[in-house]
Amino acid sequence: MCGLAGRLGHTELDPHTVELLLSSLRHRGPDGSASKAWPEATLLHTRLRIIDLSPTGDQPMANEDGSVWTVFNGEIYNHAALRAELEARGHRFRGRSDTEVLPHLYEEHGAGMFARLRGMFAVAILDRRQRRLLLARDRFGIKPLFYALVEDAVTFASEIRSLRVVPGVDLSADPQAIADFAALLFVPAPSTIHRGIRTLCPGELLDCRLDADGRVAARTERFHRFSITRDPELTFEQAAEQADSLLERAVDSQLESDVPLGSLLSGGIDSSLVSFFAQREVPGDLLTFNVRPPDPEYDETAVAQAVASAIGSRHLTLDMEDEGGSWESVTEILRQAGQPFADTSLFAVDAVSRAMRRHVTVALSGDGGDEGFGGYDAYWQIETINHLRHAPSVAWLLAARLVEPLGRVGVVRRSLGERARDLADADETAVVQTVFSWVKEREQVRLLADPESVESPRRLFEPQWDYSLPRASSRLERLSAQALEVNIRLVLANDYLAKVDTASMRHSLEVRVPMLDEELIDFGLNLPHEFRVKSRVGKRILRRLAEEKLPAGVAGRPKQGFQVPVDRWVDTAFKENLREVLLDRQSPVADHFDRREYDPWVHYFCNGEGAPQMSREGLYQRVIMLLSLDLALRNGVNKAGCAR
Repeated sequence: MCGLAGRLGHTELDPHTVELLLSSLRHRGPDGSASKAWPEATLLHTRLRIIDLSPTGDQPMANEDGSVWTVFNGEIYNHAALRAELEARGHRFRGRSDTEVLPHLYEEHGAGMFARLRGMFAVAILDRRQRRLLLARDRFGIKPLFYALVEDAVTFASEIRSLRVVPGVDLSADPQAIADFAALLFVPAPSTIHRGIRTLCPGELLDCRLDADGRVAARTERFHRFSITRDPELTFEQAAEQADSLLERAVDSQLESDVPLGSLLSGGIDSSLVSFFAQREVPGDLLTFNVRPPDPEYDETAVAQAVASAIGSRHLTLDMEDEGGSWESVTEILRQAGQPFADTSLFAVDAVSRAMRRHVTVALSGDGGDEGFGGYDAYWQIETINHLRHAPSVAWLLAARLVEPLGRVGVVRRSLGERARDLADADETAVVQTVFSWVKEREQVRLLADPESVESPRRLFEPQWDYSLPRASSRLERLSAQALEVNIRLVLANDYLAKVDTASMRHSLEVRVPMLDEELIDFGLNLPHEFRVKSRVGKRILRRLAEEKLPAGVAGRPKQGFQVPVDRWVDTAFKENLREVLLDRQSPVADHFDRREYDPWVHYFCNGEGAPQMSREGLYQRVIMLLSLDLALRNGVNKAGCAR
């Protein structure tokens, strides 16, 4: 796990900028740093040593004759098989790191190399002969990669914050990105908060070529596209057996490490299954962890310890430091994201990462099980909505008219009437948008200062994958397929994985996600809806495995979110600072959001009061949304446009 940066173009990076880039990425790679420069290109790397701790694993790394170079962040889990194939074709290797297969694989397959990789990766390949730079990001977006096209050059880095130090990058705010953030609480790829910085989408590459006149031509293309189909002959028992085998292989493939490795064992189904299979494969006892939060309401220690005892792991319960959410700690974590980000479970993941890093350098996580096998409430919600859709639209509109007056006086939430009205004539995309949007479109429109100047977030929920469903598929199956796509393509990549990368790499911890193994997810994508969810019980396949392998009761536990109760966690000084910053007439948030809509949120939160028509969690999520945007606009956005 590492940090990478670089440039292709005749405008060289000056030594001061090179040092600033390396410094900005040092937390991602504290074990060493290096750069390599040529007249037409520069590559930079900071290393967190995981496999092959010797200098032969250092980057930038080249092929035998130095014509192809690479910098890389992540892990390639099939590197041993690729190495054997390449050696049979005459390629010679100096060390045993997974990085070294990359320049050789490029020699054989060109841009087609990325489709052959299994793992999590952000990769840069420099072909000096062709004056070509390839950038690529893994299929799920586990590892980030950002880039900027400036002055006939392309510059790239693992983090947005790094690109801010590069002269000429357009750092002005992107109004569309801010509007999308207002609906989702994250900025969706390929946009960022800055007009001049983009991010690669999952499964995408950027192909850049430098011509004789010094101009860089760059184009993006997909090297992987997911598809959803169905096997009508597959039974539930067969599906459970296949999932068992695939998950075991996925975990086994991700255990290679020359540094201490452990597994996060929260007590939930996904992390428990990952830990179960890992314990069977590692020599000796697997080190497992859970983190005990200060708030007993969120404490799953007893379940985690029961699972650890049953599987035979060596378990540690780490107490989350009860230091409270100070202004300094909260704002530091939010700035680490590099752009507006308001999923408040970021604070919990940061605390877990900090605690685990004291014991291990590599951690296995259960992330991805909910996406692949239907663990979120959204999957049973679409089932419920689909059943209710048999009612005529006039019934939905009548319900809205009855509920809305009650919402205005606080008897029920205002959103209930709005949701009924929205679903009156909703198509599949509108239904999926409703269940996956933190802030519904009606509220988003009220919040935005100029809603007419930006596009609706609906475009983000439209199908983009290949669907090969039987012609007789029900509306529920189509809804389920579209929800699965949005969950993985939009939410997983831009929210959940971004959160884990931000928090874990802040503490130089590598997190691996066996549940996002390519074969396992491909299998999960093709399961019928009833194998995922039935009677509001999600993740049925994984629950079956849990019944067979884990202590009684684990399989039946409801999903518990990994949250910090922000309103109780932050201290009084935080609320005082928050009020001062967000209600300041000079706050840049007011340039994009309507104060009449958001000022009451700040007052309710800071006064410890509940907001009418809004859940407790909904209130503190919105307040963190405002703070995150304020920090980004004050500290990272240059109204004049460009970095100096």
